[in-house]
Amino acid sequence: MKYIFLLFLTFLPFISISANKPHVINLSKNMYRADNKNWSIAQDEKGIMYFGNDIGLLEFDGVEWKLNRIPNSLIARSVAVLSHQTIFTGSYEEFGRWDRDISGKLVYTSLSDQLDKALFKNDDFWKIWIAEDCVYFQSFTSIYMYDYKTVKHVPFNGGFLLLSKVRNEFLVQQMFGALYRLKGATLTKIEGSEIFTNTDVRVILPYSTDKYLIGTSTKGMYIYDGSTFKQWNSAISSVLSSAELNCGILSSKGVYFFGTILDGIYQVDENGNILDHLSTINTLQNNTVLSLYEDNIGNVWAALDKGISYIQHIENMDCYIDKGGKTGAVYGGALWNDKLFVATNQGVFYIAAEDLKKPEALSNMKLINGTQGQVWTLKVVNGKLYCCHNKGLKMINSNLSVSDVFDIHTGVYNIMEAKYKEKDLLFLSTYQSLKIVDPATNKVYVPKQISEPIINADIDHIGNIWLEHANRGIYRCKLGEDLSGFETFSYYGGSNKDGFPYKMKMFKVGGRIVLLGNNEFYTYDDISNKIVPNTILNDCFKNVKNLKQIVHIRGNLFWALTDASIYKFSYDGYEASILESYNLGMNLSLVNAYENVSILNDSLSLVCLDNGFMIYNKEHVVKKDLQNKLPLPYLRMLGTTNGYGDYEYKNLAQLAKISYNYNTVTFGFSAENAFSSNFSFQYMLQGVDNDWSLPQKVNGAQYARLPEGKYVFMVRTVDNLGHYSESISYEFEILPPWYQTIWAYMFYILAFFFVMYIIWMLILRRYRNLHLQKIRHRETRRLKMLAGELQQEVEQKSAELLTQTSFIIQKNELILKVKDIIDDFYSKNRNNALIPLSQKINALLNSNMNTEDDWKTFLLKFEEKHTGFFRKMKTLYPQLTNNDLRLCACLKLNLETKEIASLMNLSIRAVENSRYRLRKKLNILPSQNLNEFFLNID
Repeated sequence: MKYIFLLFLTFLPFISISANKPHVINLSKNMYRADNKNWSIAQDEKGIMYFGNDIGLLEFDGVEWKLNRIPNSLIARSVAVLSHQTIFTGSYEEFGRWDRDISGKLVYTSLSDQLDKALFKNDDFWKIWIAEDCVYFQSFTSIYMYDYKTVKHVPFNGGFLLLSKVRNEFLVQQMFGALYRLKGATLTKIEGSEIFTNTDVRVILPYSTDKYLIGTSTKGMYIYDGSTFKQWNSAISSVLSSAELNCGILSSKGVYFFGTILDGIYQVDENGNILDHLSTINTLQNNTVLSLYEDNIGNVWAALDKGISYIQHIENMDCYIDKGGKTGAVYGGALWNDKLFVATNQGVFYIAAEDLKKPEALSNMKLINGTQGQVWTLKVVNGKLYCCHNKGLKMINSNLSVSDVFDIHTGVYNIMEAKYKEKDLLFLSTYQSLKIVDPATNKVYVPKQISEPIINADIDHIGNIWLEHANRGIYRCKLGEDLSGFETFSYYGGSNKDGFPYKMKMFKVGGRIVLLGNNEFYTYDDISNKIVPNTILNDCFKNVKNLKQIVHIRGNLFWALTDASIYKFSYDGYEASILESYNLGMNLSLVNAYENVSILNDSLSLVCLDNGFMIYNKEHVVKKDLQNKLPLPYLRMLGTTNGYGDYEYKNLAQLAKISYNYNTVTFGFSAENAFSSNFSFQYMLQGVDNDWSLPQKVNGAQYARLPEGKYVFMVRTVDNLGHYSESISYEFEILPPWYQTIWAYMFYILAFFFVMYIIWMLILRRYRNLHLQKIRHRETRRLKMLAGELQQEVEQKSAELLTQTSFIIQKNELILKVKDIIDDFYSKNRNNALIPLSQKINALLNSNMNTEDDWKTFLLKFEEKHTGFFRKMKTLYPQLTNNDLRLCACLKLNLETKEIASLMNLSIRAVENSRYRLRKKLNILPSQNLNEFFLNID
């Protein structure tokens, strides 16, 4: 941004001041979190500042500092900016480029690795300049040219001091020798520049339209017109030589800034006149200036041996900051007898008005003896300068002597001249009450009804006297004719429980009193005799917070003060509008609870600060549209995070589709001149936020664990008046989790049908099982019944078999017994007549002993019970005979040998023999029981 350079500015009708005094903001290493020493400065097109620091490259977006370390922790001696995406730095035996990645971070690539580092061993690269088609890197021994592909050495015999760029030319001094012009890879000697032999050319700057201003370390300053070198202003040459000139720039205002090794910064006009001097005596934190740079809004950055300083020019304001606390907090001021008088908490200081334009002006301020202590107000009344002091009302005489007046006997806050009842009176606001002085008689009147500290008093258009209590509320009074008391009075605010703020301020508009409290304005309506809200002023200041005080300038113009801003506005009782807005910025603040602007004359106002003052000159004002000066913000990066703290970054050039696992989203944003300009940021995420966030000085926003869906992130800049820039927006989408994707839904459908199929199959199986169970139950019952029947049948067969067997055995035994009886009888009675009878009986008995029929009957019964027994035995043991099978059947029935003998009509001996033979045929061991063997055979 270009400013019109004003060589002379009107301060008073007979005093001229050039170039408004800047406000210097000192930044220590604790603020930017790097090392003390800073070597170089640059800025990109987005307003980001870069500083070459002792431990790396510093990056500052106006809100946050970032340190980018060079490999091996090298010093960043020099820095140059090609664009926001590409930065060049030079270090010890090293130079390279930084490229910004998708996360917004700078990534370093060495360019000197393409070369043999033995060529620049122990060299630092002090200067980097960007030409149309290449980049130059300069050390004390060589210059290298980088064409964005390869690095080439610029051939030259000898070393170099400092390469400079003037307009579109590059000039460099041979070490302790002549000057050369560099074009491409060719160095051409500048004729006549041998005069710089044995000195250092530290600065080469443009002068006029086609000339050069050359500054040396020991031989002063020169003007080069293209053919000859001439010395320039011996006075400034002497000053800069003794302070050891080190660097310099020509600002867009047409003013030169020269940085020195020993004595800070000199601000010089084109004729060599010193406009200002910044040093540790007044503003700087260190006197050794290593580099200077003007940013894109015309403010100057200084890289110091200890810290960084920002030289900010507040439009239309001259800043006089008391760094050492000599004067203390400022409460008021007045212009009188060509001098500026300043009321402070230490007394009254003064300075000649013409000395305000001099460098280190505050060092010329002097304390007026007799005013030591708290001074509240200075006011010129009828050509006399009154001092409202902690010890009473004092008058400062033209010879700067001090006298007490009117015997007030208490501290005085304020003095007001007014005509009341055709009398010219002085109304004094004191620590104890309102006191009224008649200057014609020097008589002091003290209205008795209100004996409280009054900080301000005024009279409205109908004669009401309004009193502002020092700590609470407002009184409206009617003064008696004799001035000794109030006829009536009303009290508003305080602890009156009337709904008005506890503490209020007052000011007068066109004869009417307006009240201010808790950021709301009120007006006294004399018709209804009520205090009512002032909607016009409330609407005008609806976006301004923390209003503290209103000060009348003249006519319909006023100052409105907050804790950190100042507004100039107009109000005629019908319309109100803010005309100008000023942000005090860093390290500047009004005096808390006693905010004030003193009106020096129709053009000048003195803004009271707790560490100095500022002077506003309306003659310097360039009117601007307050609504159209806010810069448009831009997005720096979009980062996403998962639950484990892993990061992913998205390309802002396209719609981002973000995995649900990385649904914590962080946006980085910034805007040009965020550090010095009076604006904040507001952001909103559509779909999450219902309204814009509160204005904040931040450079990022984070939204954690966003649900799936499409979102639009918006950000804008906003000032303290509520004006805002156009918003920028970015659309992105949080993808659904894997379990909500189309593939997942397809899987769910398939799984559903599969589960339904399984359920159906289980139901079918269940019903089948139930059916089978019923069938089995019925079959079981049927089988049980059948088993019962079979069991009965088996039991019946067993009983029949047992009965049959027993019958045969008993029958045979009976026959044998009968036969034995007959044989015994026959042997005892040998009667031949009995022989036929004996034979016939034996034949009959023998016929009944025919076992074949009995066996047939027995085997039938046995087969019914033990079906298949004989077939199985014959199959397993084919060598068995029929008699063997019969014996097997007897053994199966577990019959004893005697019973077997009886059944088979054999002797016991014969049965034993048969058992023996059977054991052998069956290969049964002697130890095994033969009956048990057959019992185990089904």
